[in-house]
Amino acid sequence: MTPNTDKPFNSNIMRRDAMLNEHIERQAPDMAKDANTGELKTYFHVIFDNLWLIAAVAFVVGIAGTLYALGTRSVYEANMTLLVEETSPNAGRNILSEASALFETRKATVSEMELLRSRRVIAPVLDTLRLHIDVQPKYFPLIGAAIADARPGELSQPGLFGFGGYVWGREKMDVSTFNVSGAAPNRDFVVTAKADNGYRIRDPQSRTAWDGKVGIPLRVKLANGEIEVMVERIDAKPGAQFLLRRLSKQTRIAGIQNALRITEQGKQSGIVEVRLQGENPELVQATLEEIAREYLRQTLARKREDAEKSLAFLDMQLLPLKAQLDQSEREYSQFRNRNGTVDLVAEARVGVEQSAAARTRRAELQQRKADLLAKYGERHPILVGIDNQLKDMEQEASKEGKLIKAIPAIEQDDTRLARDIKVKSDLYASLSNTAQQLRILAASKTSNVRLVDAPTFPEAPIKPNRSLIISVAVMLGLFLGMVAAFVKRAAATGIDGPKEIEKMLGARVVQVTIPHSSYQQQLIKQSARGARQIPMLARVAPEDPAIEALRGFRAALQYSMPYFRNNIVMITGPTARLGKSFISANGATVIAASGKRVLLIDADLRDGDLHRYFGSEPAPGLHEAVSGAISVDKIIRREVMKNLDFIPTGKWPRNPSEFLTNANFGVLLELMSREYDLVIIDAPRVLGVADALIIGAHAGAVFLLARAGTTSEDEINESIKRLNQAGIAPEGILFNDLKVRRGTPEYQYKPSETRQIDCA
Repeated sequence: MTPNTDKPFNSNIMRRDAMLNEHIERQAPDMAKDANTGELKTYFHVIFDNLWLIAAVAFVVGIAGTLYALGTRSVYEANMTLLVEETSPNAGRNILSEASALFETRKATVSEMELLRSRRVIAPVLDTLRLHIDVQPKYFPLIGAAIADARPGELSQPGLFGFGGYVWGREKMDVSTFNVSGAAPNRDFVVTAKADNGYRIRDPQSRTAWDGKVGIPLRVKLANGEIEVMVERIDAKPGAQFLLRRLSKQTRIAGIQNALRITEQGKQSGIVEVRLQGENPELVQATLEEIAREYLRQTLARKREDAEKSLAFLDMQLLPLKAQLDQSEREYSQFRNRNGTVDLVAEARVGVEQSAAARTRRAELQQRKADLLAKYGERHPILVGIDNQLKDMEQEASKEGKLIKAIPAIEQDDTRLARDIKVKSDLYASLSNTAQQLRILAASKTSNVRLVDAPTFPEAPIKPNRSLIISVAVMLGLFLGMVAAFVKRAAATGIDGPKEIEKMLGARVVQVTIPHSSYQQQLIKQSARGARQIPMLARVAPEDPAIEALRGFRAALQYSMPYFRNNIVMITGPTARLGKSFISANGATVIAASGKRVLLIDADLRDGDLHRYFGSEPAPGLHEAVSGAISVDKIIRREVMKNLDFIPTGKWPRNPSEFLTNANFGVLLELMSREYDLVIIDAPRVLGVADALIIGAHAGAVFLLARAGTTSEDEINESIKRLNQAGIAPEGILFNDLKVRRGTPEYQYKPSETRQIDCA
């Protein structure tokens, strides 16, 4: 190719020759595409590009959920149903019903529900079942309990590889007595089973241990107290360990109260359901049965106690009332004997009967008032109502008294004495009936609370639902994985596709897009394992999509070369690790394969490794030729590929930027430009060092390399800015390592034959 030096140098951001526009129609990018469709594609691309990240997060969260599901102990639930019978508020108003109302033996349903969970009921259950003594087998963390649940009734070989004392089956130890005086509750002791029904109890805090026998009390004196232990039974092999703890009674009662779930079935039905959950199904059933037994016992005891108190009060009232009745009968008998029989008129008898009834009612009200005063204050609504009734009775008695005064004195005395006998007789009969019924009530063995459904043994656990937990964990892991993928995408500054560059710069400046090559990735991994030479992709896999893309770049370069001021092409990038050496080596190989004589120069005097693609040594090379230590002919590696020569870096100088300003460097490039059809220079990065700016001044065309997911918009803009400040206008941008995605058929060509990697 003959360089064209007649063209004026353009120092705009990106070079655009007018003659190119005469032959190629360059349309502006279509910015009117559906934004929503583009965003949706972006979302799918983010997910597709981060499948391994999503899978890894899902796997980790799934494993965590599986460990949680397996490590969580199974929870069992037992339940029972009680019937609380209410008294009717509209019972007949007689002395028996009113006395029963004073000493009511049945509570409202809500009150009974609270009594069920009270300390008065729970504390005796705690002592009966010894729930304050906590004995737990020593399971391996996370998975030990789940393994034990899967092996019901089996005794395991203790320990993990013989160490630790962990149990893996249904080992059990019964302790009837465990008292630790002088020490705080909730303190753990370790019990190790031994042969011949022996055991050893160890205190981890004091690091002391004592030996004991099953069925024999063990008492140990301590400096600040005493330990008393009675082990009834140990179902375990020697070496199995248990954790023994005496819980605080208050803590244990609070735990049972919190575990109880008491609800009324329906509205004001009086049917109460009680549920209790726990890890030990036998203990859950036994605890709930004992709660029911203790509650029913206390309910019956309260009923009897109330009846006995009422009966004692009535017995105290009956004795003086009986004496008064006897005295009235004697007085009436004496009066009749003294005055003979008196025949009262019908009107007088009616008045007497009404007066007697009024006085009887008044006596009952007074009796009720006296009883209520022991329970309520003077201003209580019930007492106020009784006072009003007494006032009415006084008025009625006054009217009847005036009527009786009209009867002769003998008839008045007769009426008065008969009335006294009737009032006292009726009151005595009523109190006697009430006392008799209270005696029956006190002697009865029934209460207003009945056990409808007794607790049954819970056969299957209610939680955890291990399959559901694992499924939710996997789904959560997938969700978190996608969130992590989008967070990673949001945090990344790299450009994903060439359209972003063209949209940013406002023109079609991307000369070629090189897709990601999985074949090249295999070659790099192979060379990383110690191979001296990096296999050339253009030789071992010429049909690879990346090489096809470089062939397209070759065609564009051949068309554009006549418009460059010389035939020197420099390839650089904003930063390192963009694939610049891969593009330079394979691009030069592809161009040389078309019959052009090509020279490839590794001018990266800081980190150049192009010599590895050709199996060559780095020295002697460019450094030695420019410094004059050796002639140019001796640094050129001839025919490293067909029609391709190569100059390595040589020994790296201390100051590459100052070294490249040497006039010999320009002379060498001029000489090589005349001898070859094309000179390709692999230059260092633009940002951070000035080497590329110095080399670019000698080049006819400068191409800037960007890598998908690595190079950012700011890096491209800053690189173009620095090149422009040095009077260099990049010819275009080479976009490398574009990830192949579904829906991009132009990058999906694959070779028809599978080739073996050849590093020779």
